[in-house]
Amino acid sequence: MTGRKGKGSTASSTPSGSKATRRRFLGAAAAGGVSAWSGLTIFSRSAHAAGRMRVLCWPGYEEKPVIEEFEQKNDCKVEFKTYIGGEQMLQFYAQSPKGTFDAIISDAEYVQKLTAQKAIDPLKASDFPNLADYHPKYRDFPPLRAPDNKIWAVPTRFSFYGLSYNTKYMSEEEAKTWNSLFLPKYKGKVALFDWYLPNMSNASLAVKPNNQTPYDISDADLAKVKEWLFKLRPQIGVFSEQNQGLVNALINEDAWVTPTGDMEITLIGAGHKNFASTVPDEGSIRWSEAAAVAADSKNKELALKWVEYMSGARVQSELVYTKGFKARAPNMKVTEFWNEEQTKLMSYVPDPKHPGQMLVETLIDKSVPRGLPVKQPDKAWIAIYNEFKTSKG
Repeated sequence: MTGRKGKGSTASSTPSGSKATRRRFLGAAAAGGVSAWSGLTIFSRSAHAAGRMRVLCWPGYEEKPVIEEFEQKNDCKVEFKTYIGGEQMLQFYAQSPKGTFDAIISDAEYVQKLTAQKAIDPLKASDFPNLADYHPKYRDFPPLRAPDNKIWAVPTRFSFYGLSYNTKYMSEEEAKTWNSLFLPKYKGKVALFDWYLPNMSNASLAVKPNNQTPYDISDADLAKVKEWLFKLRPQIGVFSEQNQGLVNALINEDAWVTPTGDMEITLIGAGHKNFASTVPDEGSIRWSEAAAVAADSKNKELALKWVEYMSGARVQSELVYTKGFKARAPNMKVTEFWNEEQTKLMSYVPDPKHPGQMLVETLIDKSVPRGLPVKQPDKAWIAIYNEFKTSKG
């Protein structure tokens, strides 16, 4: 969700059930992106006939290589309504009659808003054996914990809001700190994904490094976050609500760096070798999505099967390569469905600096789950961000 949200980075999934060849992989990576509304399904009157279910989700889950196997195995049709951003998810849910959706893909931090509305059912972790193959931090993911040792949802994909950069203009050493963005050479050369939550949380980490809850800060620390952002404003040359805008800015060298991780997966896959990404030493935000069963579902048995399906390594190996954007998979067995090139590009390879773990695990350790503001209302953070956008620094 790649940095995200509003993903429009490019690349199709690899063929279902098979390891991709280099030609297929690179060709897929260069394919066109999707718009925010491209996955929107207009539900038919018979949508809740036997063998049908509806899912409210981010783009990607509706793509054929991801859902086809489930539909075939269960002799059913899955219909999707896609959204961009947690606020829009909540809006769509609120505007729909009860029972419209059978399952929901939610950003982990928005699960609390769904549970407050009693919109999703708690689940038994024991019903999802694939969790045994998950990275430990996703096998028992705190934002998804429910009462009575249950869980609210099952993680499906994640990624980082680190630094993606052009190696011609930013060195590996410079990419180790957020404060490199203030270097004079980057004036007007920073592209920013246009959403308050990741940018302000990363600024919080820059001000207070490695804080495990950068969204739970005092008013005094929030003032420091504002100061840091305003200092950054002259460096921003591009704001984009879509990942594709960030990709284009990097390719055209309108920007040399973006505080949006994993852009290099798309860029290198499309033949642009001079890009890299990392999580700065101060830490970065990590976004996560999870699959939940809607409390008012009329098809809960099928919805549960779909949640279990989405926890599998094979489908997650496809989900991270959708047209909408690139991500990482919590199921660590995804490498069984990738070729060597994909495995390396996705960082599921040994980390030479940290023996005994993979590079992706190092990135997980250096990042923190995204959350919602705790000590201030959301609107207070949004107001600061909007003021930052319209200022000249």
